[in-house]
Amino acid sequence: MNLLRKFFSPFCLLICTFLLLVIFYKSEIILNGSSRDYYFKYYLFFSILFTLSIISIFLNNNIKDYLIIISITLFISSFVAEYYLINFKPNNPYERKLIDEGLKTKPRLYKEATGKKWDFRNQHQVYKDLLKNNPNVVPYFYPSMLRINANQQIHSLSGVANSLTVFCNENGYYSLTESDRYGFNNPDKEWNSGEVEYVFVGDSYTQGHCVNRPNDIPSVVRKLSNKKTLNLGYGRNGPLIEYATLREYLPKKTKKIIFMYYGGNDLDELNDELNNKVLVNYLNNQNFSQNLIKMQNELDKIKRIQIQLRSDGQKYKLLRLRKLRGFFKDIAKEKKETNQADSIYRFDQLEKILLLTKKLAIENQSQLYFVYLQGERYLNNEAFKNNDLKYFNKVKSIIEKLEINFIDIHTEVFEKEENPLNLLPFGQMGHYTIEGYRKVAESIYNATN
Repeated sequence: MNLLRKFFSPFCLLICTFLLLVIFYKSEIILNGSSRDYYFKYYLFFSILFTLSIISIFLNNNIKDYLIIISITLFISSFVAEYYLINFKPNNPYERKLIDEGLKTKPRLYKEATGKKWDFRNQHQVYKDLLKNNPNVVPYFYPSMLRINANQQIHSLSGVANSLTVFCNENGYYSLTESDRYGFNNPDKEWNSGEVEYVFVGDSYTQGHCVNRPNDIPSVVRKLSNKKTLNLGYGRNGPLIEYATLREYLPKKTKKIIFMYYGGNDLDELNDELNNKVLVNYLNNQNFSQNLIKMQNELDKIKRIQIQLRSDGQKYKLLRLRKLRGFFKDIAKEKKETNQADSIYRFDQLEKILLLTKKLAIENQSQLYFVYLQGERYLNNEAFKNNDLKYFNKVKSIIEKLEINFIDIHTEVFEKEENPLNLLPFGQMGHYTIEGYRKVAESIYNATN
């Protein structure tokens, strides 16, 4: 114990100093201060630990012994917990069960159907393999808050422009898509001058997760109509981001706006978006704009740096305690949501967003259609089903009140299927299959013509 007492404080000081320098290097040298807000909490945390390490030098032996025991216990237990969360702990027990079952049955079903082997690589491995021959490849990621200079905050709404993007694997292979000039899932020529027939906004279902273009919904509609069609969807988008995306990217000559709404989680996404101080500007100020089109090159540079940092971090993911930090964040978020009766507030804001979207469509001389998507409700689980059905009538009543064209994909597509699960990957949890995307797209095309 004497040896531990002797080296404990100097060791802690050394580690804290090293970590502060690493944070400074990433924040100020690599990112040139662009993500200073993000790193502030780490500066604060390790500065406190640094101060406590200095104080520990002057503590008496008994207190120092207790401090050593507590520190070692926390250190070991944190990494044990992180290892457990990485390898064993599901975010949702039923979801974990479906994933486990899927990993057992999907490869067999995929091989029977195609004669090919399932790609068991993770997204990072696919990205690193492709990077060897294509320096312009990027892994799929969700846009996040970026500080691009000392006085301005920005919220990106798209991916990296003109890049091969590695998406996801729910059907045996990783979907790959070449992004357009603004980082969306389109052939770049769709942005050339001229009238646009369709502009789609939505989340991952709209973007076309886990299938290759042209199997996403907007691409199928593009083929059916033989007219310009833009896909402005992006994973984890909620209604406020979708409205913001229209404000930033909607071409002036657009005939039809397709507002895609996913009943499984869009209200949850909206709740998060309403806490974002950049996004709420779109809601409160109809003249607000981030001018994202003009900032694409600058944002792409920052995103590529962050992609590289994330890629490097994969080597040390256990040391970063990412899962453990996320675990406590989820607990705090769940507690906050439990204590806040905000469902009525969200509906009020949803109605306001849709009213503003309708106003934008009228000003742009565009027809507006609201498409209600459902998917996981068809799995034999009451939690998923209730989550999809709980607010359907309420959302529909808002659409009817605002006199917006309403398309219910459950009625138009899934209710007509003998087995709706055939439109999900191998009848299990996930986005739509190629056939599912096609049938949804056909229903939208028929309803809008």
